[in-house]
Amino acid sequence: MKVSFADVDGARIRYYHEGDGEPLLLIHGFGASADCWARTIDAFGEHYRTIAPDLPGHGLSDRVDFGDEPPQIHLVRCLGRFMDTLDIGRCAVVGSSLGSVLACLLHDARPDQVTRLVLVGSATVVSDLGTPNPDTIRAAMANGSKAMRAVSWETCIDRLANVFFHRDRAPADVALVHATAYALPDRLAAYTAIGEGIIAFAGDDRVKVRAEDIPVPVLILSGREDIRAPIDIIEKNYTRFPDVEKVTFTACNHMPELEHAGDFTAAVLDFLSRR
Repeated sequence: MKVSFADVDGARIRYYHEGDGEPLLLIHGFGASADCWARTIDAFGEHYRTIAPDLPGHGLSDRVDFGDEPPQIHLVRCLGRFMDTLDIGRCAVVGSSLGSVLACLLHDARPDQVTRLVLVGSATVVSDLGTPNPDTIRAAMANGSKAMRAVSWETCIDRLANVFFHRDRAPADVALVHATAYALPDRLAAYTAIGEGIIAFAGDDRVKVRAEDIPVPVLILSGREDIRAPIDIIEKNYTRFPDVEKVTFTACNHMPELEHAGDFTAAVLDFLSRR
């Protein structure tokens, strides 16, 4: 797994990458970083040109000003320009949590480029509302901001453990990278601005996921014990996507890409190879 930086409209964006061939873009969730894909990138890279950026204001990527628009609009715009910068044409996209929402919106913005979607740990993408639940964002912010206000390896491992079914399996190496990122002077302000912006624009049509209007093949991946994306909501609504498959991991919370990395990678590769 390699690490590089790209200049995207004046913002420095860090990204991991591995492999050649058809591009596979990985989008992490709110308050996380590309490190959430650390257990999967090498395996994906054996089959695809795998690329995982830190979103603006996350990880080691620069913060950007969202102005008076929903943060999702700017994040998707940055992802599109990132794709242009790295000459990523048609690609499959995997999104985790908020990254799933961004993946769907990226498809809407660039329908000729996004060929398949893998959506992980998100009830938003299947719900009637189609935008993040403010209470879910507040819960995520309470968990994340605690670690950012008192940055240490211990607070960051605790933050990850809170979204793991087996708390003792939260990865120490990922927590250490998170601690390094959270210690940057602007991380808490960036995190707060994104979260408050998502809440302020909840229900805004400009950032609504319309599952029924997404024709590409979709794979929904869920943890049965996910505290952020309740499995009952997903099971009730996932067929709103016209062409969809679903895999559920047991004894799994919000981050199957870390908690069940082997099974997660196998499910994604199987889907991509068939569709």
